[in-house]
This record gives sequence, structure tokens and C-alpha cells, in this order.
Amino acid sequence: MLEILETLLAAGESVLRVPLVAAGVLLGSVSLAVAGLAAARRWGWRPVPAALAGVGLGVVLGVTLSRRRSYFASPEGFDEPVCLLTGFSVAGGSEVLNVLLFVPPVFFAVLATRRPAPVLGAAVVLSALIELAQTVTGRGVCETQDVLNNAVGALVAAVAGAGIVALGPSPVPVHHRTPPR
Repeated sequence: MLEILETLLAAGESVLRVPLVAAGVLLGSVSLAVAGLAAARRWGWRPVPAALAGVGLGVVLGVTLSRRRSYFASPEGFDEPVCLLTGFSVAGGSEVLNVLLFVPPVFFAVLATRRPAPVLGAAVVLSALIELAQTVTGRGVCETQDVLNNAVGALVAAVAGAGIVALGPSPVPVHHRTPPR
């Protein structure tokens, strides 16, 4: 547990250490919260969970795309960065944090949209795209383990969100205004 907390603090410090990155994460999170509210209005989603999903997505993008490539991004014998094929693991703090990374945005997106399967699918695709973007931009390492760990966390969050949706009151139908004929 201590290792997880140390890893979490180090990740937070690496984002906050550079004022421009911290400002970008904050601005991105606020912008995505506003986008979540707009989407909620447009598609009849629940607004507060939609905004919280936007904040969570901003943090995910900020944390994953704001860092520099690690020394092990190019394994021995490779001149260019590659995707490391690794399996699911929660052996270290970074691995556990990868499981937890997508939990808030997926959980709140399911509460907002009441559609766990599309939210889960979007989270897994986004995780894979982030891994590829990290390699292409030099911002991190492409690892299949990260995608698997993110997917497990997203699945748990989607199931938890779906459970709350199922136990909650039926949604109030949203009537969109139609222009008079």
C-alpha cells in the first residue's frame, strides 16, 4: 500500500512540477467538464456525472500525455520506440495506478449515460490510443500491460456504475423540443 501511495505522489508531483503542465491539466479538465455538461444537455444525460466524467477524462489525458519517455522506452537492440508486449499485473504501484486510472471517468460516464457497454468500449479504445500516442510523441512507453490494466479498472467501474443505475430510480424521459410546424 505504501508503494502505491508513493507512486501516486510521484505521479502527482511530476504533473505539478511543471506549471504549464499543471495549468494544462486543470484547463483540460475544466474544458472537458463543460463539454460533459453540453453533451448532457444535448443527449439527455445526467449533467453532474457527465461533468465529473469530463474532469476524470482530463486527468487521464493530462497524466498520460504530459510526461517524458522513460529510459526503458526503447528496449536494448531497438533504435526506435516499440510497443512492449506485457501481460496484466498489479505487482507494483504503477500497475495498480493503471488499474485505477480509468475508474473515475468510466464510473461517472456510466452514471451519466446509463450505457455501460459503449462507455467501456470507448475507454478501452482510448487507452490503446493513448499508448500509441505516447510512443509516437515521445511522452511514454507503449505497453500492452497498461491497456490491460486500464481495461480491468474500466470494467470494474462500468459494472459498479451499471449496478447503481440498475438500483436507482427509472430515468425521467427527456423530451426534446421540436420546432413548431
